[in-house]
Amino acid sequence: MIELTGLSEFTIRGWENRYAAFEPLRTETGRREYLKPDIERALLLRELLKRGHKIGQIATLSQSKLKSLLEADETCAREVHVILDTIARTFELLAVQKWAELESLFAKQKFKSASQFVHQFFMPLMRRLSERVREGHVSVAQEHFLSALLKEKIYAELTVLSQKRRRRVRSPRVRFVLATPEGDHHELGLLIAHLLIRSFDGASLYLGPHTPPNEIAETSLRFNASHILIVSTVSKRGGAAQDTLKFLSEIRRRVGPQVTFLVAGQQAPVLAPVDTGIIALRDFQSLEKILNKGD
Repeated sequence: MIELTGLSEFTIRGWENRYAAFEPLRTETGRREYLKPDIERALLLRELLKRGHKIGQIATLSQSKLKSLLEADETCAREVHVILDTIARTFELLAVQKWAELESLFAKQKFKSASQFVHQFFMPLMRRLSERVREGHVSVAQEHFLSALLKEKIYAELTVLSQKRRRRVRSPRVRFVLATPEGDHHELGLLIAHLLIRSFDGASLYLGPHTPPNEIAETSLRFNASHILIVSTVSKRGGAAQDTLKFLSEIRRRVGPQVTFLVAGQQAPVLAPVDTGIIALRDFQSLEKILNKGD
């Protein structure tokens, strides 16, 4: 077993005694005898641990489930590799301003879920874009063109999601109204939140950028919203009509405490005052946790 798997005796015994990963036969003298399925199982466990799985969570899974898990991991790794190549190709085409080829590249990309699109494609691409802009390698025109392509891709993903949802009759667990404050015209983050909410079977009414607080409040009441999500990226000094907390307080005064307020973006308060009833989101995972709970 040790020679065939490369695992130490300490590891093998630990998996066996603590996690019940193996049930080896015993000789008359009490010596363990590991058969071919045990060796195969040990190799599967070893590979899955290399990929980040926890032994306590997979030790008692059947052989077939371990194989399926490894196959899924390998498929995921291939998909990630393809997506990373797409991101690299995006910036190659952007640098030489091959607009048509870039549009074609984006149109060809298919994603198995909204989560994959957000976390494996959109977020890495945006981080790379931010770096390239900061280094002076991407012009304003190039940044605007890429942002426009991303918006188109998000709307395409929303369309795919809508087609899937039509086949499922299910009442939404949450009802979101989404907007950015007056003076804030950045909507990529808001669109991504819109996509994630829909992917969790939530209802979302997208008002978009530069929306007055009284109109957000009125729409939320008519929509019977359970949540209002504001993405604020511009300070009052940078062009917003008022600071974020004041903007949110004005909406809250109109809709009452029954609606949950979420705020994200660069102008989201690091720690919102308790009496405001505002939840500050640090990232999209924070939103997904709320959507998972359905409250």
